[in-house]
Amino acid sequence: MGSILYPQAREGVFLVLLGALVGLLTGLGAIAFHFLVAIIHNVAITGKLQFDQNLNVHTEPSIWGWALPILPALGGLIVIYLARHYAPEIQGAGVSQVLEAIHTREGRMRRSIALLRPLATAITIGTGGSAGREGPAMQFGAAITSWLDTIMVLPTHRRVHLLGCGIGAGIAAVFNAPLGGWFLAMEVILPDWRPWTILSTLVATIVASQVTVMVFGNFHLLPTVISTPVNQTMPLLIFAGLGLVEALGSIIFIVTLSTTTHISERLLPNAYVRHALGMFLVGLLLLLSLAVTGHYYLIGGSYVGTGDILRGTLTDTNVLLILLVLKLIATSLTIGSGGSGGIFSPSLFIGAAIAMLYGYCLTQWHVLSPHLMGTIGLCGMAGMVAASTGALLSAPIMVIELTGNYAALLPAILTAVSAFAVRRMFMKDSIYTLPLRRRGVKIQENHYVLENNDGR
Repeated sequence: MGSILYPQAREGVFLVLLGALVGLLTGLGAIAFHFLVAIIHNVAITGKLQFDQNLNVHTEPSIWGWALPILPALGGLIVIYLARHYAPEIQGAGVSQVLEAIHTREGRMRRSIALLRPLATAITIGTGGSAGREGPAMQFGAAITSWLDTIMVLPTHRRVHLLGCGIGAGIAAVFNAPLGGWFLAMEVILPDWRPWTILSTLVATIVASQVTVMVFGNFHLLPTVISTPVNQTMPLLIFAGLGLVEALGSIIFIVTLSTTTHISERLLPNAYVRHALGMFLVGLLLLLSLAVTGHYYLIGGSYVGTGDILRGTLTDTNVLLILLVLKLIATSLTIGSGGSGGIFSPSLFIGAAIAMLYGYCLTQWHVLSPHLMGTIGLCGMAGMVAASTGALLSAPIMVIELTGNYAALLPAILTAVSAFAVRRMFMKDSIYTLPLRRRGVKIQENHYVLENNDGR
């Protein structure tokens, strides 16, 4: 007897099962990556052999004291060694490399990236670099496809779809944001809205998220803020204005990162010298942050710093402005000089800081009620991420999942839409596609040409 499923359905079910497998492996990889970052961070900076790290607690002052900048410089040398001898794709934010693989290599990636990328990013972040955890988790999920390809020899269209599953699963696992991860994969990596593709990607993100929940609990990475539903004309216009401000901030962020990369490569052609010097400067910025605020706000994705902004414990506008500039520079130096890590998390901090400065100005002018400040900060994150990464739909959804603040969905969407639109008016490339364009790889933002229109 033949199968009761028609051929396209059989292939679709198989794709869903593969998506679940990718989600499972990505979730397990994200757990291992969390503990790897934690042990490197704890041993290198605090001198303690601890295997876990609370991302909502500030790092205590380093045992290195004023010699701290040496630590990220040494970590940078190790990262460059791994990149030069094994896989140069482990450098950068990760998403750009996946896009390049999809558009120029039929979705093929080095198998070694699945192991080397988490290691390189763990070294970058663990020794004090300013970068997020989501980039390597996404690239790890995508690289799993390369291992599956060796087992079952995947056709190009299925390989590309599984790359999307891996990207979505990676961000879902790190942030416990299955919907946000799914939207990100569907709009940034693989804009393919056919039924089985949609389902397989969603299954991957749900499975990855549930795997991490089984270990860490049903967590929100950022604190929930007090938010009042916004439905009046004036407050909605305020959030549209916030989108404009975040768009300008995103352009500065994109240009700063791109310029740092270009200038550092031109002035310092030796990769080891370039990255070691860049990370040494990041270490100096860490000392400056400690001197000004008492904390290393710039380390990693600055989740605790973003949380302090949302809680309202960082209210000094001068300090906020200083940290905003320092985070922008530190992230550009970390990634632009050759480091390994994500851009999404730094975007959250930058977006929240810009939004709170915007909100404080409006409250001083009696335009904004102080009780909306928490919502302003949350929506600022959505606007910055949407404008800088091109994640128009996923940015507000992910910010809501990160905080559990569902009442702020409407203003978050409005901020993201206006920020994305304004940025596209002045700059057609996102922070992911601009580096590729400057290398001669022309990839349109949020665009993928389907070559296998098989009805899935």
